[in-house]
Amino acid sequence: METSVEEHLTTRQVAEALSVSESSVKRWCNQGVIPTVRTVGGHRRIPLSGFMHFLNQTNRQIVVPLGSSTRHGHSVSERSLEDLKRRFTDALVAGDERACREAVVEFYARTESFALLADEFIAETFHQLGDQWDCGDIEVYQERRGCEVCSRVLHEFRRLLPEVPDNAPLAMGGTPEGDYYSIPTQLAELVVRECSWRAMNLGSNLPLSTIAAAVAEHQPRMLWLSVSHLKDPVDFVEQYRAFRATIPQDLTVVLGGRALTDRLRPKLKYTGHCDNMQQLASFATAMHGRRHSIDVSNN
Repeated sequence: METSVEEHLTTRQVAEALSVSESSVKRWCNQGVIPTVRTVGGHRRIPLSGFMHFLNQTNRQIVVPLGSSTRHGHSVSERSLEDLKRRFTDALVAGDERACREAVVEFYARTESFALLADEFIAETFHQLGDQWDCGDIEVYQERRGCEVCSRVLHEFRRLLPEVPDNAPLAMGGTPEGDYYSIPTQLAELVVRECSWRAMNLGSNLPLSTIAAAVAEHQPRMLWLSVSHLKDPVDFVEQYRAFRATIPQDLTVVLGGRALTDRLRPKLKYTGHCDNMQQLASFATAMHGRRHSIDVSNN
């Protein structure tokens, strides 16, 4: 039977991430508040999944990014990333939330990037699930259940990012009406937060009119719209044009999603289009210091 190998943190790494003393972390370990294992030499090691559980149970937030410190235990895992993706795929199909969490945590610990996690791990895995569904190898409920499990795991991951200052620029986004795919907009929120934006995920299946209302109330600097499914592309174009006319013209609007085909995009007015989350990260990083956006669409 295959043995799972998980990334571990030292008490110093945890103390730096939480901006507390190392003695406090050791005390929590001794009290059993933070799950701890011991090395052969007797040193404390904290499983990354156990650290996430501690954050959720105590409502604490990361203060200093884990950064390169999470790579301390990288050499303990000899499992290839492809094998890790296979474990994640199998866990999603089985609805094994714990195994899904462990796989996602391990990938993030290796790459330290939500954008890479989104593109090279989660997106690729769900493409494989879609192929298995098309071929009849898995049931519809297994694919949908996997989406729900992944969504819950991603919600927990928000605590791995430091709180963004109140004066940081605000970005918000979601999916249009008829698009129930929640994971892409969840990932967009995490990626944008990682780029030091305040991020507000409005959710999925939203009429464009209510997104416009959110823009009017919160006045973000950037809006993302994830479009994975369109029931009627022609109707969407008309609704989008009306929507675009109601929001500030200098608002940065970023579009993405597989439903926005090469034929459809020229009919839409937007600031930027991203094919993946790494492009979104680059765009958000570039826009962070700018006061005004520049419309690069042809309309």
